[in-house]
Amino acid sequence: MAISVNTNVPSLIAQNSLNKSLSAMQKAMQQLTTGLRINNAGDDAAGLVISENMKVQINGSNKAMDNVQDAQNFAAVAEGGMITIGDHLQRINELLIQGANDTNSTESRKAILVEVKQRLEDINVIAQSTQFNGRTMLDGSFDPNDPDKQFIVQIGAYSDTANADNPLNTLDISAAFTDCHLSTLGIGTTTDSGAYDGIQLPAELDPDDPAFDPTGDTFRNYMDTIQAAVGTVTDARGLLGGFLNRMTSTYDNLTITVENLTNAKGRITDTDVAEASSEMIKQQILEQVSGSMLTQANQIPSLALSLI
Repeated sequence: MAISVNTNVPSLIAQNSLNKSLSAMQKAMQQLTTGLRINNAGDDAAGLVISENMKVQINGSNKAMDNVQDAQNFAAVAEGGMITIGDHLQRINELLIQGANDTNSTESRKAILVEVKQRLEDINVIAQSTQFNGRTMLDGSFDPNDPDKQFIVQIGAYSDTANADNPLNTLDISAAFTDCHLSTLGIGTTTDSGAYDGIQLPAELDPDDPAFDPTGDTFRNYMDTIQAAVGTVTDARGLLGGFLNRMTSTYDNLTITVENLTNAKGRITDTDVAEASSEMIKQQILEQVSGSMLTQANQIPSLALSLI
């Protein structure tokens, strides 16, 4: 190799090696500092795309889990109202069985009907006042057949707009929120006039109606109506229970999905500390060697002076 003053090739080689070692060492230090193997797109472009898509699903699934829990709480409040209404209907049925017995006088039967009407009033109040976050549940506000009255729970990380006929990420539970007003259950109506707080029974059982006829058969006929209403409320609770079980299964599945995706994402993005530490030590050694070689290479042009 010729000795030259203007061009020092060994120095250039040493500088290039030193820069590479510094860059690699800085990258290893960044990975150890952040705990991430991918800190910018240049570190692993394909891995970045995969991990970001996983991140969308992980974050979305976590929020969907919150949605499921909120919906379960919503449904639990609705079921509480249904339970109370069911208890009222059971008590009304007992009263009708009592009133159907001919040991009762007309006055006794009137007294029984007073409690019946009071409990009917409570049923209407519960139907109108059972709420969660300002939304009334048992007043007919929800209808699975009306898009404007459906109750949709977002149970997944994605939209179902491209698969509306077979939704995978949404669940409509509006069918479980039965309208529990007296008129809907078929057990009575409300009126602005008359006795017993405006609750109107069938004419044969209404003391204020000219057709009042408190016989055993009259009580027994209304008993059938009440028992049918019990069946309606019980069916709604059963349907609600089915939705609750499905949401529980969905929550469990989301938990497992988040766990597996987080593990997979970590394998792509997280720093292998042992590997990064070894790389940093290696580059530190190369940096020292390159620095030493650069010092020696910079001395080569000075040899030209000894030849002059």
